[in-house]
Amino acid sequence: MDFFRNVAKNEFVTDGLPPDYEKLVGQEYKDRMRQLENDFQSIKWLPLDIPRIDIDDHEEFFHIWNDQSIDILRHRVCVAEPWSKEEHPLGQKSSWYVPQFRGLTLWSHPMNNLEMNPFLAKKYKGDSKQLERIVDQVFEYFPMHTFWEIFLWESLIPIGPHRDKSAYWKCPTEFRAMLYDENTDPTLYVVDVEHGDKNYIDCPEDTNSFCWSNGSQIHGSDYFGKRKVILCMNGIQHSTKCRDLFTRSVNKYKSKLNYNLEI
Repeated sequence: MDFFRNVAKNEFVTDGLPPDYEKLVGQEYKDRMRQLENDFQSIKWLPLDIPRIDIDDHEEFFHIWNDQSIDILRHRVCVAEPWSKEEHPLGQKSSWYVPQFRGLTLWSHPMNNLEMNPFLAKKYKGDSKQLERIVDQVFEYFPMHTFWEIFLWESLIPIGPHRDKSAYWKCPTEFRAMLYDENTDPTLYVVDVEHGDKNYIDCPEDTNSFCWSNGSQIHGSDYFGKRKVILCMNGIQHSTKCRDLFTRSVNKYKSKLNYNLEI
């Protein structure tokens, strides 16, 4: 929509770490991430060479989801929509009033204050074994040094192209798994900031995990009234584990991508 600022050019877009991460890492870490940028900046999106993360018991999962998840409403400005409730161009149709997602936080770091998130969040406090297993798989498979939050989101409307409040390295920074999807065609996509080309995320059958760069890509999602639940996470990346996973994944999936990856 034309009232959204050009997220590729606006003053909220930076390079590297978001400001509130600066105090958590040293120069050596930044240098390693810069090298990852140099080596993997041509990746637009990439399936990840890790085992599938699947729902064990759909009946139990959706009973918990329908009972525990909440409508996600904005309560702070962020990179994607840098307007207050009063200033937002959409007024009462904005994300301050109209939920874009339902969500549920499965795990949060003790130092992570969920009240500081751009969107309201609810933490799951039950004892579902399959949700515990999903969290354990995230810790085992994904290349983070420190996790801040592991959560589930289900989109309720079309989501326009945007950036998250995350790191802005030009290598992959965003890690997800498509836990459940009723759509027969892919609906989640990335758009290259520099060139403008749009690519849908379409994983092969042997993995449902994928990544993209919050620095070089913006992302969005189509919506056709069908459900999809995405497993999301954020934190501080582990540079060595990232290099290993990116290398394995490129070697395995480069020929199956829907764009030409030169790397």
